[in-house]
Amino acid sequence: MALPTDYKAFLDLYGPGSFDGLFWLVRPVEGTQVELERIWSMSGRPHLDDPERTPFPFHPHPGGLIQWGGGEDGTTYYFLPEEEDPDDWRVVVETEEGEWHEAPGPFTEFLLNCVEGPHRPAFLGRYRPGPTLRYQPESEDGPDHP
Repeated sequence: MALPTDYKAFLDLYGPGSFDGLFWLVRPVEGTQVELERIWSMSGRPHLDDPERTPFPFHPHPGGLIQWGGGEDGTTYYFLPEEEDPDDWRVVVETEEGEWHEAPGPFTEFLLNCVEGPHRPAFLGRYRPGPTLRYQPESEDGPDHP
C-alpha cells in the first residue's frame, strides 16, 4: 500500500505512539485487509458504514480514506488518497461530533500546523498544546489509546 513518504519516515524513526494524547499514530505494515480492519476497529465508530453520514468512501474503495491516527477526544485522522502521488494527499479529520474537515498535507506539515503553525485547523478550537508536548512511542504491550 502506498503511503506518504514523510508519514512512513516518521513512523520508521519513532514507531507508533502519541503526542501526549493529542494525536496517536498507527501504521499499517502489510496493508492487508485483516490489518486494516484491526486498525479501523480502533475508531469505534459504527456510523462509518452509513454513507449518509460520511462524505468520503473508505479504503479499499478507490480514493477511500486511510486512517492514520486519532485523539483521546474522539477525533480520527485519515489520508485522502485522491492524488496519484501519496506525498500530495490531503488530511481528513472527523471530530467526535461527526464534523468533517479537510486540511492540506503533507503529514508532517499538518502535525506542525496543529501544534504551532499559523494555519491551525479550525477543529482544534482554542486548544493549544504546551511547549512540553512530546512524542511517546507505543509500549511493547501495545497501544494505550482508545
